[in-house]
Amino acid sequence: DRSTRGFLELYDITMKALGEVTKTVKRNFGRIHWHRLKPFSIIYFLEYMESLFTPSWKRRAHAFAPEVSVEEVIELHKALYLANLAYLNSIEEIKAGLQEESSEWELIYAQLKTAPWEPAHYIALRKNQPLLQGTVRHNSLDVLLVVRGTKDFANVLSDGLLDAVEFRGGYGHAGLVQSGQFLVDHHIDLLHSLLKMVKKEKIKLTIIGHSLGAGAATIAAIIFNEDEKAIDANVVGFGCPALLSKELSESASPYVTTIISDSDMIPRLSGPTLVNAVFDIMSYDWIERGLSDLRDGLH
Repeated sequence: DRSTRGFLELYDITMKALGEVTKTVKRNFGRIHWHRLKPFSIIYFLEYMESLFTPSWKRRAHAFAPEVSVEEVIELHKALYLANLAYLNSIEEIKAGLQEESSEWELIYAQLKTAPWEPAHYIALRKNQPLLQGTVRHNSLDVLLVVRGTKDFANVLSDGLLDAVEFRGGYGHAGLVQSGQFLVDHHIDLLHSLLKMVKKEKIKLTIIGHSLGAGAATIAAIIFNEDEKAIDANVVGFGCPALLSKELSESASPYVTTIISDSDMIPRLSGPTLVNAVFDIMSYDWIERGLSDLRDGLH
């Protein structure tokens, strides 16, 4: 329980995590000759990339995207509101935020303090859930789990553990795999206790998250859904980081919905993509563009 940890214990956990992240950074970026990365090459490379991905290019790309209904947009807007509540600084503020949106959810748990691989989150139950649906007993319990994204140094350490680790027949982002596993380990007993308490057969678990929270939510859903007799987990993730190998990502697609805001870099960010970006910048020939700007400036 984080609430009973002393300062020295948290300090020890954080320093161990920092050591692991430092090793990860060295493994991913240690072979790069950083002295060859010039400031002007960054500036002109970004300018070149912007010249490719113009508003016209984006309109063409969006023209082939699948349509989203008005009803779906409304539900996604509600999910985004719930995700934003996880960034508030007190339990009272989260309760007030749930009441402000609607009286649909009632807060039953919140953890706002964090440690490496232990993201902040809250849990709520849908109010006034029916015992019957028509003449048939309503056998599922609606539960909401919302996971916060990066807000403090402990979250940065979770983000920074970039190594790919084996996970469920594929590979996953090491820091996010540990974060998702934490959510499951921390709450699996609670969910089973809720089922017994209300005498229903299954938990219908909606997990919402932004950024780091979306990644941890996805990992948690994969694990929760292995308990298929008791839990049916679905995810709505905003700005979800790149965290799974291709086959594993595709296998999770039936119950994971991710929303990317245009050119948001986080969903495209990983150790390999960062390394590739650095090499692309270092190899970009910016001299002609630089000389052209110099001539224009002199004249």
